[in-house]
Amino acid sequence: MLDNKTIILLLILLIMLSLTTVITIYIIINIYIMKKNKVKRINSGNISQKTESSSIENLPSGNSSTENYIGPYKIIKLIGKGASSKVYLVTKDNKNFAAKLFQHKDPELLERFKREIEILKQIKHINIVQIFDYGESNGTPYLILEYVDGKTFDEIYPNLTILQKIDIILEISNALNYLHNKGIIHRDIKPENILVDKDLKKVKLTDMGISRIVYWKPITHDGQVLGTLAYMAPEIFEGILTDPRIDIYSLGITMYEIFTNRVPFEGNPSEIINKHMKEAPIPPSLINPNIPSQLEKVIMKCIEKNPERRYKSISKLIDDLIFVKETIKKL
Repeated sequence: MLDNKTIILLLILLIMLSLTTVITIYIIINIYIMKKNKVKRINSGNISQKTESSSIENLPSGNSSTENYIGPYKIIKLIGKGASSKVYLVTKDNKNFAAKLFQHKDPELLERFKREIEILKQIKHINIVQIFDYGESNGTPYLILEYVDGKTFDEIYPNLTILQKIDIILEISNALNYLHNKGIIHRDIKPENILVDKDLKKVKLTDMGISRIVYWKPITHDGQVLGTLAYMAPEIFEGILTDPRIDIYSLGITMYEIFTNRVPFEGNPSEIINKHMKEAPIPPSLINPNIPSQLEKVIMKCIEKNPERRYKSISKLIDDLIFVKETIKKL
């Protein structure tokens, strides 16, 4: 039998062992918790880095900033893209602009982009998109344009009345009259290059990328044709590029489309070219009987194959369009 003193010593030893076990378990648990939290912090850091990397990847080419900026202009969203550039809605000093950012390695396209800037610097007209600024963002050229909160003509014309369509064409005719008086030919008139705001109060001609000042040397190589085939005057395919009646023809094709819901000549590229040069267009009234005869005459005169039989100037076309408009209003 153990005496009382021995029993007390054993009890004390057991208590000490229990405390040591509890402390050891406590330390092990804490070490585990600390390690787990460290892993979470590391993973959280990795997620943050991936998110930042993804944000950088979504920036426009040529901008290495972690902020979405083109020069001093903050990007809101992408609103359009073409073969050689992207257009962003940007803001600065609480004002919205459209930023056109060059995105191509072709030196000829770059030269054309720079020419667009030079042409826009010479232009100030209520019906032409205005340039406000230009520069480079980390070596990438950009230009800052007036922002029109609306849609392109091709998106809205099916829902417009005849008079609304004529009003828009008159606004664009005024823009072309201004350009031609300055010796500038647009060379790419089509519904996609006409911007109209939501209230139909602002009408703006845009995309001066292939415009031509008649005394400038051409950028393109011999035999190269620029523009949109469905709207191009037949003489362009013969190398005649400096006659402003090129724009009158394209405007006529635009009118044909918005009043019939189709362009007069369709097919593959070679077929379209051949039709422009040789085939007579179907009169618009045979497609849409609601087209007034006076309006049809204006359209058909614009798209005469022989430039000498077209309107000699945009101002003459404007006079006839105003007459047609007033005649329709009286009906």
